[in-house]
Amino acid sequence: MSNEKSVRQRKGYSPAQYVHIIITLLLMFGFGYLPTFSTLTPVGMKLLGLFLGVIYGYSTCEVIWPSLFAFIAFGLSGYTDMNGAIASMMGGSTVFQIITQYFTAGAIVIYGFGKWFIRWSLTKKIFRGKPIFYTWCFMFIFMWTSIVISQIPMALLLYAIWNDIADSCGYDKKSTFRYYGFGGILLSLMMGGAMIPYKSWQLGLASTWQQVTSGNINLGLMFLITGICGTLIITAYVLLGARLFKVDFSTMEAFDVEKLGEESKHLRPRTKRILVVYLITMLLAIFSGTFLNNPLSDFLNNTLTAGGLYCVCSALLMVIPSGEGDGQAAIHFNDIKHSDSAVSWPVILMCAVTIPLATALTNESTGVLPWLTGIFSPIFEGRSPVFILVFTIIVMLILTNVGLVLPGASAPASIFHGRSEIPDAGLRTKIVLFSAALLLIISIVVFSLAYLVTA
Repeated sequence: MSNEKSVRQRKGYSPAQYVHIIITLLLMFGFGYLPTFSTLTPVGMKLLGLFLGVIYGYSTCEVIWPSLFAFIAFGLSGYTDMNGAIASMMGGSTVFQIITQYFTAGAIVIYGFGKWFIRWSLTKKIFRGKPIFYTWCFMFIFMWTSIVISQIPMALLLYAIWNDIADSCGYDKKSTFRYYGFGGILLSLMMGGAMIPYKSWQLGLASTWQQVTSGNINLGLMFLITGICGTLIITAYVLLGARLFKVDFSTMEAFDVEKLGEESKHLRPRTKRILVVYLITMLLAIFSGTFLNNPLSDFLNNTLTAGGLYCVCSALLMVIPSGEGDGQAAIHFNDIKHSDSAVSWPVILMCAVTIPLATALTNESTGVLPWLTGIFSPIFEGRSPVFILVFTIIVMLILTNVGLVLPGASAPASIFHGRSEIPDAGLRTKIVLFSAALLLIISIVVFSLAYLVTA
């Protein structure tokens, strides 16, 4: 036994790990010195190499050290200096918003909401003995909820709840149940967000279609089509994904909620207070994003901002009494500072790197967008409307959902890929590739049929 332990302790990196590290660093620091091509500038080459290196490192290695090297490479790229790189990455409003939202969303679960929710939902007669139906309802309901609620706080809360479900039911840390559930949550939130007509990637698809065909955009019809797409995609994901990834639902089906203990029967006073403040904050965010021309929305959107709003939420909860007679606030910082459910540094660093990097890539100084436009524009010439529709769906999916498949370009995907509960990058990638394939196939079929019916 001692010899086996000694061997494990002496085990070093595998040759593949060294290869992944070298490729990551070469892309980050070496790609930019290759000759420029098309409209790409030297700065564009460095940023493109950095982006590819970050994605490769996140997908094959881990999050922390590729993120730190990304800070250095961004500061040396010529796009900004080192101080500017640090400020834009760690000082970004989205990063700050995620940190403050983590405090609240994580605390809700730490203080027992997850176990209460599991007991409350699994004991419903409609879900007894039907774990797959329960999973579908979980994803379907929150897909529609994310139409009006920001994806970031929803993602942080739902990932924590699903992980609590997995832990409570006794699933192994490596179980595909966790990956399958996390992937379904990501897909549900992105599909729900896509149904918002005035700010979704489908609106970009519709605008492109309008320019090419000289047609009109019917936002009501678009909402109906995207709603049908979302429902079909979530249904296919739940049913086919369970088979493809061999998800074991028997553990969940046989789970005895009495194992959760007496405290799971009721919400703690501090949990109720956290929920009330958190929900009020979400409602204010929904109001400011829906009703734009009024003093309150102007203040929330332009002066306080979303990051400031959720900062107020967290700050208040660290001042408001818990209601449990313990002399503490509703959120006690010492309870959450060491918990992955409350704060995940991989997620924070991944968002800090990928969001400003993706923004920088689209800057005029890089020449990336003209290069992409030059590639795709000639393909549309002389083509039929159906061909243009299908091709546009494919291109828009690639350009706007690269963050779904890879850990970059969008905050929800960065949060997904950075979660410590699902460390296997290969399995994460398989999950989201499957999601992207469903999204592509079903979108093409539904949008094409809608065109044929309404043409």
